[in-house]
Amino acid sequence: METNQTPKKKMSLGKKILIGFGVLIVIGIISNAGKEKKEKTVEKSSNSKEQVVEKQTGVKIGEILKTDYFDITANKVDLTDRVNTGNEFSDLKPEEGNKYLIINSTFKNTDSESRMIIEGSVWINYNGKDYEFDKSESVMAEGFGALLEQINPLTSITTNLVYKIPAEITGDAYWQPGRSDDDERIFLGTL
Repeated sequence: METNQTPKKKMSLGKKILIGFGVLIVIGIISNAGKEKKEKTVEKSSNSKEQVVEKQTGVKIGEILKTDYFDITANKVDLTDRVNTGNEFSDLKPEEGNKYLIINSTFKNTDSESRMIIEGSVWINYNGKDYEFDKSESVMAEGFGALLEQINPLTSITTNLVYKIPAEITGDAYWQPGRSDDDERIFLGTL
């Protein structure tokens, strides 16, 4: 009796090692993605209880938020029905049912190389639910936006970031600049 089976090729040791390393890398990435980024330190108090002190969870308008690459300050916040740039062709006109949240912000690059500014998201807690506004408006005027804006080490730039939000929305508002951790937010006030 004859069988027409082709002989099985053995996988080389090098390929097995390469596949094993690939699997380990994928497992490492998945396990790191699930870990929280919060850094915690334990301090002993006078009554010898342990207190957990969490990393900076947010700052207010006028205070500096320190992130991995930038020191960021929200200098001033306005909620208005239009954006006046000084150029009628760049202005954002009133839209029924919407308002514009304008954040005058300063970014200082604290890294050792140039870094790109990313606007980030505005979070508003409305009726017990968090809403994320992660698209800023494109305003083609000097002093507005951060589109492809890259700044050198230890230099600063001040710009106005504009977010369109529904006029009906009220609640606590936070700004989470791009590239910042989930717990790195600036409290903008109650709208």
